[in-house]
Amino acid sequence: MARRVLALAATAAALRPLLPKRSRVTTRAALTMHDYDYDVIIVGCGVGGHGAALHARSQGLKTCVLSGGDVGGTCVNRGCVPSKALLAASGRVREMSDDDHLASMGISTNGVSFDREGVAKHAEQLVNKVRGGLEGSLGRLGVDLVPKFGVYK
Repeated sequence: MARRVLALAATAAALRPLLPKRSRVTTRAALTMHDYDYDVIIVGCGVGGHGAALHARSQGLKTCVLSGGDVGGTCVNRGCVPSKALLAASGRVREMSDDDHLASMGISTNGVSFDREGVAKHAEQLVNKVRGGLEGSLGRLGVDLVPKFGVYK
């Protein structure tokens, strides 16, 4: 069994790509290629990027996420989370507007109104809370979060 593990480790080491030696030349290419020492760099911090970072850290890899200043991606910032917050608020208004149903339970209302700015503020607070949770979980695990854009060339 020990021989098998050693053989697998030797095979993995042989298959690992050889990286160029670090250069002391401070050209733009040298800075972009050799300034950082990570096992994994993930471009994007949406649901997929966050999950990939969690998995990489669970495997003991030194991990960096290039978030592009958009931790949580489209879902958290502009899609799923804010739209569900708005849907939940509209559902509450609809429930509270059903006078017949409320009267059957002995509840009466004098009409329901809502403040659009207040509802939007609630959605924004929820987005900030979820985004903060994502940033916090990455930070606690030791993932470096860089608010820059990354491009694979």
